[in-house]
Amino acid sequence: MRFVGLGLSAALLFFAVMAPVQSVAAAEPGRVVMVVIDRLALDDLAAGAFANTIAHSSLGLMSTNTGGMRNAENTHATIGAGSRIVATSAGFLAFEAGEKAHRVPAGQEFERRTGVRAPAGSVVHLGIARIWSLSGDLPYPVEVGALGTALRANGLVTGIIGNADWDGMPRRAAATIAMDNRGLVDRGLVGDETLTADQEFPGGLRTNYDRLFAAFREHRDVDFLVIDLGDLSRLDEAQHLVLPDVLAELRALSVARCAAFVERVRRELDPERDLLLVVAPTPPAVNISAGNTLSPVLMIGPPGTGTITSYSTRWEGIITNMDLAPTVLGFFGITPPAEMTGRALTVRPGPADLSALQALNEQLVLIHNLRVPVLKGYMSIQIALVIAVVLSIIVQLRLGRREYLQALLLLAMSFPLAALLLPLLPQPGPFWVGLEITLLTLAIGAVALGLSRRNPLLAFAFLGGTTALAIVADLFLGVPLQKYSLLSYDPLGGARFYGIGNEFMGVLIGATIMTGAVFLTLVDRRFRGAALGVIGALFLVTLFAIANPNLGANMGGTITAVVSFLVTILLFLGVRFTRRLLLASAGGVLVFLAGLTTFEFTRGVEQQSHIGRAARLVFGGDLETAAHEAYNIIQRKVSVNLKLLRYTIWSRVFLASLGGLVLLFYRPSGRMKVFREQYPYLFKGMVGILVASVVALVFNDSGVVAAATVMILGVPPLLYFFLEKTA
Repeated sequence: MRFVGLGLSAALLFFAVMAPVQSVAAAEPGRVVMVVIDRLALDDLAAGAFANTIAHSSLGLMSTNTGGMRNAENTHATIGAGSRIVATSAGFLAFEAGEKAHRVPAGQEFERRTGVRAPAGSVVHLGIARIWSLSGDLPYPVEVGALGTALRANGLVTGIIGNADWDGMPRRAAATIAMDNRGLVDRGLVGDETLTADQEFPGGLRTNYDRLFAAFREHRDVDFLVIDLGDLSRLDEAQHLVLPDVLAELRALSVARCAAFVERVRRELDPERDLLLVVAPTPPAVNISAGNTLSPVLMIGPPGTGTITSYSTRWEGIITNMDLAPTVLGFFGITPPAEMTGRALTVRPGPADLSALQALNEQLVLIHNLRVPVLKGYMSIQIALVIAVVLSIIVQLRLGRREYLQALLLLAMSFPLAALLLPLLPQPGPFWVGLEITLLTLAIGAVALGLSRRNPLLAFAFLGGTTALAIVADLFLGVPLQKYSLLSYDPLGGARFYGIGNEFMGVLIGATIMTGAVFLTLVDRRFRGAALGVIGALFLVTLFAIANPNLGANMGGTITAVVSFLVTILLFLGVRFTRRLLLASAGGVLVFLAGLTTFEFTRGVEQQSHIGRAARLVFGGDLETAAHEAYNIIQRKVSVNLKLLRYTIWSRVFLASLGGLVLLFYRPSGRMKVFREQYPYLFKGMVGILVASVVALVFNDSGVVAAATVMILGVPPLLYFFLEKTA
């Protein structure tokens, strides 16, 4: 118990001495103008029309995820809420108060629907009730129109000009960026007066840029003005109606018009006081189909030129669409509401490097598109291998020579390390990625196979120790490898951008426990006491790397690690599990987790990881609110896990590994007892890995993924040694 207490105290001390990240001071407020060029792609910026604007800008790529589909209604509304919401089928329905809608002035219809009188000159959103209804079903708190609400509450004026109307239908999703929670924008011009006839343009109407610029000047007194340029959206709607060469020519011409307009606006603003944001809420449809879902962002103002990032991603050059609203509020010195999950943008000073962003985007798209086929192939092989080995052991069915099956087990254990090291190699295309991951796996497996001929324990020590060391080292270096690994989180998916994902978290915990068990098996009995101290230190360093908000930042992984490491070390120590010990251990774990949560909760909002943000939601209100938010978090975790269990191959990997492990406890009869007596520490390590897998399944958003990857380096050693007895 002294050992456990010292370990927990040391880990807590690690968290207590960490230096907090300093927040960036807000600029002196002038006005904020957001130019929306929906469906603009990163390659459009490279065409040359934006060259002068880019020279004065900070550049970044923006995740375009929403609470539902990636469509224009949802992407725009998500920016306005500062949280992923849903507005599908309702997001377009914004009108000037005096404009006709449903045969009456829109302001009158708006009052019927909301009970709010629309001032003259305002813009109203007739779909506000529907948007609230759609977003109310999300398993986390949101406020529709949170940005506009916060601005108006602080006496600032909001405005919207321009539209993306198509084929006689309103397409005015940009209004959801500026509107408040009642669907009201203070000032605006969103009707046909912002359009001009053009017989060469699909539909015969396009944006009147001169009228739009005049409207921009007329709205000088608007503190936050959104300008929707619209034409690229119209072309995206018409993509199946126009021949490709004609569409390409029209698109290039429209991009040039948009660039010229942005440059005119830039020259009107004071870069020392005003902030200009150029955003593309939704990628082009063709890009979405190709998995290319990040869109460009330009920011011009007090931060100067450079590369945009935020604490939401901690990834230079990448932000989320939820970061724009806190950026606008922070510019005016307004604290974002708790429902906004984004963080204010920051800039790394320097010249805006468009080519570097293009290279980053190409790499991320390549990995994104290869992730599923490569992992599905690997996991299918792993499932087949586990089944083949278990059948060979239990029913003596010869599905391959014992030596071949053992070699394949070592290769299966080699894949995670190969996937981690892959980003060190150049990756010019899909073929090369496939070839490189295959060769890396074979090379690592060959080393392990060579060691196994001397002693199989050496092979497991090599695979487990090297994999664990590489993952921990990568965490301390800022995850330069995991960010681009096939076996890690996907920034295009937008679920996680930093720290350790559930895939490598599971691998790390399984590898660490297995390494400790092998080390104790190999070490001379005289030095077992010192070896236990080394393993305890290894467990603490690994726990620190996973739990530290500035490193791993994985709460589910922290719970998995602290429980499984504690159980494993107690097993290694030969401690008897009494009720008193279990209660004391549970109390220690709770104290540790409470300390971590408290540390995160007390940090500045801008520096908090998702752990602190969750704690802020749960503990930031009264008891009823806390219970509701805790329920939402639990419901979300359960929902994700059930979905993954039903639809992903990870569940099959987990069930195959778990099923094989359970079968070997009973068949062949007495074999597990022999293994336990011959390799007591390996057996105890196997129990620790099984505990880790179950805890990971329960306490992680995508727990089945973590549970499956815990098994990758945990189950094969047992199968390997059981095959030895079938010779």
